[in-house]
Amino acid sequence: MIHPKVIFASTRPFSLTASVIPVIFGTILALQWTSIHWTTFFLTLIGALFLQCGTNLVNDYFDHVKGADIPGSLSPSGVIDRKEMTPRQVYITGLIFFGLSIIVGLILTALTGPVVLYFGIPSLLVGYFYTATRYALAYNGLGEIASGSTLGILAVVGSFYTQTLTLNTEIFLAAIPNALLVMAILHANNLRDFDTDKQIGKTTIAGLIGRKASRLEYYVLMLGTYVSLLALIFLDILPLWSLIAAITLPIALKGLKIAISTWDAKELNKALGLTALLHMAFGILLCVGTLTGILL
Repeated sequence: MIHPKVIFASTRPFSLTASVIPVIFGTILALQWTSIHWTTFFLTLIGALFLQCGTNLVNDYFDHVKGADIPGSLSPSGVIDRKEMTPRQVYITGLIFFGLSIIVGLILTALTGPVVLYFGIPSLLVGYFYTATRYALAYNGLGEIASGSTLGILAVVGSFYTQTLTLNTEIFLAAIPNALLVMAILHANNLRDFDTDKQIGKTTIAGLIGRKASRLEYYVLMLGTYVSLLALIFLDILPLWSLIAAITLPIALKGLKIAISTWDAKELNKALGLTALLHMAFGILLCVGTLTGILL
């Protein structure tokens, strides 16, 4: 019997804001058209959390099988390394979380209609095939694009849809800052693992474009977040209050300073941590600022 604390730790709880924030942000954006349907909101949030938990566990399993997470590595995976769970237990637990997300998704479908499936099914497939099979997205240079399109875009737009039952171009555009930061997290991870990924035959965008260009991409993703925020406010897609998220810029600059100065994996792990922190801080402030602007 696996202790519940071990299962909780295996889900990488520190990373779950990546699914919580876009759901909250998409719901806040919906306030411009409707009042919040709380049952739908909580189902969307729980479904997103189950989906990310399943993704994290299944990814840990396949990374272990493929040799990406060697003992003592800087990967966030840990329960297999510490022998708290066997690889098979991690895989089955991941499938259970996927199953729970499917059940929640079906309930949402019954409440809001079949369009929800257009958000849920691609996210589920990306979550599983991110590291599964020889055609794994993360192992074939598609990791950032896959994560940016699902956790970055679909999570925001889907959460908006479950509240309003409508879609518009502005909502897709409003999700861009979140998508860029999600992609930045994955890219920072690939910068850290630049050498080890080559050793195991893992192809990432960083590996494809080389050290110099991959640093430039990191700059574009991080600073592009703030440029897109300003553009969204200028275009009146987001309220002026959303600009409060820009006070997180020093975190971004600190991460960029590390990334431009070294290729030491331990130092780049700090940049990865700062990027994840930035996603959380920027997302929280963006939600607070946008909510304030809509209510006022």
